[in-house]
Amino acid sequence: MKTLTINENYIFRRLYQRGKSVVSPCIVVYYQKVKGRKSNRLGITATKKVGKACRRNRARRVILESYRLLEPQMGTGYDFVIVARARAANVKMQAVKDELEKLLSKTGGISSPQTLDLSRQKDKS
Repeated sequence: MKTLTINENYIFRRLYQRGKSVVSPCIVVYYQKVKGRKSNRLGITATKKVGKACRRNRARRVILESYRLLEPQMGTGYDFVIVARARAANVKMQAVKDELEKLLSKTGGISSPQTLDLSRQKDKS
């Protein structure tokens, strides 16, 4: 599945105003289901509260990689904006991935983490 990048400011603003959100200590996910679209769109932001440019870029890279690892399990037709919070620059990538997986399961964009763990265990046996 191909994920497109959101670059336009009006799409970010529309998701902030009209979309739903789920929150964790490291990230916030704004999302909206779009009918008729066969791919997802993703935008990642990090404010100056996260830190200087190096920390903001690291936070964005970690979030993007976490999303990329979860992408094969995701449904289609969603717009996502993921906002890095101040803690995102200091935590390990696995922690961000786990939080993103929990938040995306709440949005309906991915099946629940418990279901994924059970399917992984069955494949190994």
